[in-house]
Amino acid sequence: MKPRPFLICLSLTASVAMLGAVAIQRLQVVDLRAEQQQKLADATAPAETLPPPQVASYPSVSRELLQLRNQVGQLRRRRDELLPVRAEHDRLVLELAARATNASSLPRNFIRKSEARLVGYNSPEATLQSFLYAIRNRDLTNFFQAFTPEGVSQLKSQGLESPDRLEKLFDDSQDLIGLSILNQEQLQPDLIMANVQFLPGLPPDKVFFRLINSQWKMDGLP
Repeated sequence: MKPRPFLICLSLTASVAMLGAVAIQRLQVVDLRAEQQQKLADATAPAETLPPPQVASYPSVSRELLQLRNQVGQLRRRRDELLPVRAEHDRLVLELAARATNASSLPRNFIRKSEARLVGYNSPEATLQSFLYAIRNRDLTNFFQAFTPEGVSQLKSQGLESPDRLEKLFDDSQDLIGLSILNQEQLQPDLIMANVQFLPGLPPDKVFFRLINSQWKMDGLP
């Protein structure tokens, strides 16, 4: 299943910022190392043979400095390129939120996250509502209860076992208005494929629900 576009934008922007910070820190460490090496050379060399301080005396440090400065420049340019993407993301979020406030534009079976309740997992619709409830309330237990064991393993393999990553997922889902099932098909007695939509006008995602101990659980995130 495809991740939401605004989550991709957020993750990409955060990754570029993090890489920039790491590169700058490495640049500071290399500068400090060069300064310490120069002081050590000044302290140990005889006075009459002290060479003038030159960066060229440490070619490996000089090359690393140049590489790091080049990386920082590239990251800054990448960050500037992503600014329009972030602006477009914010515009789309506002547009979708405006659509969601218009009740007439929402299907009758649309489940608003703000109104979602913990109703169990007796149907795909109930599972989606309990899932939205868990996201809104940052309820880790009921969040994982909405998925099959295979789905939980997949989420954990993507790093969502970490509390920090889960908190970021909850933060990124604040813009989620709700979910609705456009249609569903029972492929097997214990397997349903549903087309789940975030908002009218957006393409739906296929979500598979499996019957486990009389409860319908999702194989992965919508």
